[in-house]
Amino acid sequence: MTMLTSNEISRFMCMPFVQEPDNDDVLNLHETGVFIGNSQKFNMPVFINPENTLNPHMLICGMTGGGKTFLARSIVARLHVFLGANIIVVDFTGEYAQVMSNLSTCPTNNISGMFGESIGIFYSDLHGLKERQKIMAASNMLDEIADLMRSREYGFKRRLFILLDEAWKLVENNKGLEAIIREGRKYGIGLITSSQLLHDTNSNILSNMATLFIFKTTSKSSLERLAKSYNLSDKELLSIQNLDLGGCFLIQLNKSGSRSAFQIRKVIGINESELFGIKSGANMEIKIEKERLYAIIESLCGIQKLEIIEKLSESKSVDLTKLISLMIMYGAERAAVLKEIKKMGFTDHDIADSFSIALNVIDNAKQEDR
Repeated sequence: MTMLTSNEISRFMCMPFVQEPDNDDVLNLHETGVFIGNSQKFNMPVFINPENTLNPHMLICGMTGGGKTFLARSIVARLHVFLGANIIVVDFTGEYAQVMSNLSTCPTNNISGMFGESIGIFYSDLHGLKERQKIMAASNMLDEIADLMRSREYGFKRRLFILLDEAWKLVENNKGLEAIIREGRKYGIGLITSSQLLHDTNSNILSNMATLFIFKTTSKSSLERLAKSYNLSDKELLSIQNLDLGGCFLIQLNKSGSRSAFQIRKVIGINESELFGIKSGANMEIKIEKERLYAIIESLCGIQKLEIIEKLSESKSVDLTKLISLMIMYGAERAAVLKEIKKMGFTDHDIADSFSIALNVIDNAKQEDR
């Protein structure tokens, strides 16, 4: 079987540029996509969805201090919180320790656990090791991921993203990394990585990235490679050179055959301090932004939301059974509650147990009122 890169595929496809995301497409992605920021021209909210791109791989590039790490943290957090994706972070510098701690109180200690149905995070903090040890540890993890990936059933149940950051350069000759880049798409596995200079990015990495975030860069060689690889105009290259701090340029190769390129005014990160935990039994806790949780409660319970929110505001987490009980007792339809709980990423087993207990609690409360 012949493997074609995105660059090779693009030669046979008509891929017009879309300078701004279509209004309807943008708004329809709010439940299935990851919010990045607002577009420069029309101030439209911009969402990315790995289901719509040629492959799920992402590259973040630009000068130091431009916002690469901030964007990477935000992307993995939102992929996990909103799309229920499993996350593996290989951290060479310790920059991701805080966000990983905020996202999961029960991190998985086994990479193989990332290939099941349950939602989880595997975090490997290598920053305390010597350089040679870091490379060896990361290489072994990538090999293990590739082996597990190939044994995974085609038609995956839960997406998996690997954040490697700029450390990919230290393990670029690793066979596991190459397999993930070339074959990850069909197994639902995406690589998120970054680079300061695009011109020294491995061609195998660049040619297999369907989503590219570019922060400010004035490197002539990097700009030339961008122009050649993505057919950017002089005006677009000038926009990249003049980006404000926190702003970026987004290029995507889409499954539809189109290729979009437009400017994002400023990356808007997830507010980690505003994450709220929902616990299921003793083994699982899913983090969700308070704003999103309150929006769900309002859509299901209307004006009664205030009483529920008041009860939840006393702590930073709630038991799933209690949340279900509160929403149903304050007017939410059971089917609607079930639909929203499933979106959060809980397993069918956890949902069934929590619903069973919640309904018993509600029945007992009704009998006491009589």
